[in-house]
Parts: sequence; structure tokens; C-alpha cells
Amino acid sequence: MARLPKDFRIAWVSPVEPREPITYVRTGPDTAVPTRFRVSIALATPDAAVQIEVFVGADLRPRVFDLSIRTNVQTPVTTSLLRRVLVDQLLREAMAKAGTPVSSLPAGTTVGPEPQAHEPTGKADEDAQTAARIYSEAVAAGNPAPAVSVATAMGRSRAQVARYIRRARVIGLLPALPRAEPTGKEGAQPE
Repeated sequence: MARLPKDFRIAWVSPVEPREPITYVRTGPDTAVPTRFRVSIALATPDAAVQIEVFVGADLRPRVFDLSIRTNVQTPVTTSLLRRVLVDQLLREAMAKAGTPVSSLPAGTTVGPEPQAHEPTGKADEDAQTAARIYSEAVAAGNPAPAVSVATAMGRSRAQVARYIRRARVIGLLPALPRAEPTGKEGAQPE
């Protein structure tokens, strides 16, 4: 893991507050995170409090879609302060806090489907399984670039890892990506 700058330090992270509608997406066979949640984070350096709301989509990538920063009157919110608030690190801490064992969720909680079991049929499937496991762990840890983590862990090129991840999606080890709908004239069918 990369070292954090000297002028950024997280003091504590509040418990996760799932947002309506409360549904969970699996990040592993036994773990899940809410698809939408809020978390408050106190920073020791810079002296500020941050609240973020996170959305975890079908592609398992967490995204910060709301962020608020509060400081004291001696430390106003300035462009300089904003540059020191590392959103990727906040997201990583929030995702680490959001991971929950599926068995501890209340009865009736909607949880995404469990990854399908798949017997490897060759080296490509074994590599796809390994890539899917590393990818899911990276997502659960709040890593904004899980495919890069796979490439680093497996010692493979990003192009090769993209093929492993694509194969993992095809055999059901990772969720399929939603299809983009064509918009505007670019996606219009010729008459």
C-alpha cells in the first residue's frame, strides 16, 4: 500500500449508516456491503470532519456521490484544504468499515446473488478465479482501481488481467457489467 502524505491522517471512522432502499451487494462468498451508505470521518490532519455517501453499483466499484467537509472557524475551507482531503483514502476507509458478514444481516435483507461456483476447466479458468478473488477483495477494501491490484498481485499485464476479469464475468464469478444504452445521434440506428 502506498504511503499517505504527512499532512493527511484519519483519526476515526463512524459506523456505516445504510441508506434507503437498504440492499446489499456481495463482495465475497460470505461478505457484503450496502449498495448505498453514509459514513462520517474525522481527520486529524488536516483538522476537519468529512461526511461521504457511497454508492456500490453492480460492477462492484464504490463511488463517492456526496461529500461534505466541516472545519472550525480557525481553519476555513479553502482550495488548499480541499487538496489535502484525499477522497480515495476516505473511500478506502469507508469500504473497510462497510464490509459485513452476510450471516449477521437481519432476516429479509436483500443481498445480491452469491457468485456461482464454477469448476475450472483449464488454466484460463483458474486464472479467472484468482483474478475474481483478488478483484473482489480489492473492491471490498475500497480500492478504486481493483484491476490494477489484480495485475500487481498476479504479476501480469493490465491487458491480460482484463481478459481474466472478462472471463470471470462470463463464468459468473463476478457480476456482469450493465449494458450502456445508446443515447443521442451517435447510438441511433440508420434509417
